[in-house]
Amino acid sequence: MAAGADPAAASCVKALVAFVERGKALLERAETQSREDSPQDFIRQKIRIEQKQSLLGLIEAAADLYRSLSVKKKADAEHLWRINNHCAALRAVLTDFKQLEMQWDSFLQRLDDELQLSAKTLERDHPSKCVSPDTSLISARTGEEVRLEKYLGRGKKILLVLIRQFSCLLCRLHLKDLEKNQRSLDAHSIEAVVVSFGCQEGALHWLQETGCQYDMLLDPERKMYAAFGLGASLKKVLNFSNMLLYAEYVADDMEFPRELPSIQDDMFQLGGDFVLGEHGRVLFSHCCQSPIDRPSVDLILSAVGR
Repeated sequence: MAAGADPAAASCVKALVAFVERGKALLERAETQSREDSPQDFIRQKIRIEQKQSLLGLIEAAADLYRSLSVKKKADAEHLWRINNHCAALRAVLTDFKQLEMQWDSFLQRLDDELQLSAKTLERDHPSKCVSPDTSLISARTGEEVRLEKYLGRGKKILLVLIRQFSCLLCRLHLKDLEKNQRSLDAHSIEAVVVSFGCQEGALHWLQETGCQYDMLLDPERKMYAAFGLGASLKKVLNFSNMLLYAEYVADDMEFPRELPSIQDDMFQLGGDFVLGEHGRVLFSHCCQSPIDRPSVDLILSAVGR
């Protein structure tokens, strides 16, 4: 940087150079590991939040980027870059930043292709209009078999919240938002029920950690997930843009929950929110296209109230 250069622009350049270097190192390491292991072993063993040198390390790198710029949001960082775009060095490093984004997302797409993962939803091609009341699930608290009909035909609508992995922070925040707006849900005769594909051990730990009071049902065969067309995708979960958004929570001093080492979870399963009426008719359907993509309470209520 030349003497007398704009300090704000120089700060942006320094922070971005450090971020891009870290991002490239994480990506190169992941590409090497993915060639050494099978795709299944790679995603199960080498992509973990506690492994700082895994792909998830980009979250902390982005949080450090925000701290260096004295911001907490991706949008605020982008605003700084726009107003300092007169700086040639900044424009050059932003080009490197965009190139890293393309390489990052291309790598994830390749893994999706190799694993034949599909995040297409039935909502696009074959909308789910009804869920069978005979659908068999398991009570997370008791381990007993529960049929969906237990919740139907009681003068209430059922909001099924299909979560991702037990350690999904965004799922937990979504449920906290629902609990905060419980009066509005009650006013519309909506009862929320959490659905997980995980095991009972993980579910009991999740219930203890979150303090969630909603009923929780287990769908180990992912019948409900399949019925609503909820797929799995590395790219939809770990794409470059999402990682920068996850970093906002870290920059705001929030911690991502840790997985229980004794259970096997699926980080790349997508979730969704679905409101069922009497006899299991689907009144509202939202298939999440990423962990961040959850419907607001207002959206759910306005859709159901139409």
